[in-house]
Amino acid sequence: MDEIGYSVDGHIASVQLLRPEKLNAMTDEMYHAIGDAFKHADADPQVRCVVISGSGRAFTSGHDLLEFGERQAWKPWSAERFDNGLETAKPVIAAINGYCLAGGLELALYCDIRICDTTAQFGCPEPRWGILHGYGALRTPGLVGTSDAMRLLLTGEFIDAEEALRIGLVSQVVEPADLISTANEMAAKIAVNSPLAIRLTKELARRGRDMSLADGLRLYQEYSRLSFSSDDAREGTRAFAERRDPEYQG
Repeated sequence: MDEIGYSVDGHIASVQLLRPEKLNAMTDEMYHAIGDAFKHADADPQVRCVVISGSGRAFTSGHDLLEFGERQAWKPWSAERFDNGLETAKPVIAAINGYCLAGGLELALYCDIRICDTTAQFGCPEPRWGILHGYGALRTPGLVGTSDAMRLLLTGEFIDAEEALRIGLVSQVVEPADLISTANEMAAKIAVNSPLAIRLTKELARRGRDMSLADGLRLYQEYSRLSFSSDDAREGTRAFAERRDPEYQG
């Protein structure tokens, strides 16, 4: 669709929200298109990392409330969207500028790494609209701690880039002109590593957060066997011994 852009440059796929006149407010169709873009990236062995960004003055202001208001009944789109629709084995970096609100913050929370520029503002204004901030309520406390999470979730107030960095919501704040290049540089650092090791590491981190330590360690042992017996592991150790860059196949 025209409101979601997708391109690949080397090992990096770029997904861009292209509805700047609406601050990239997302329709259900846009959510599905983002999921389709992630599926394209997953299916492409050339792609090793994904960068998602917004055009214009915002990353995304969240779900389009006009579309939301037209619904005749509630439907469980949030759970389906995040548990299945946006699932991808490839690392995803969010490059955030301007507003990152409501469902837009949920989208950013789904990403593995969040980088923002100095114009970024984050918030969960849903309680002001009489609705629930679902995915964020589940994930934000584990990311930034209960107190800061509840401040965001219950007040509906916005925080700026420096406060987002302080509480751990983002990992880096840069000038607006440097946002996309910084995200691409981070993606390039990921892309030189073993695709298999990266995939297993991401899966272990995501699955492990909902497991007991004992179950997590068992999963780690299973993934370690896959990793150590792989062609990538043999190539990595061989390249180290030969003092050259590895040529991973994944």
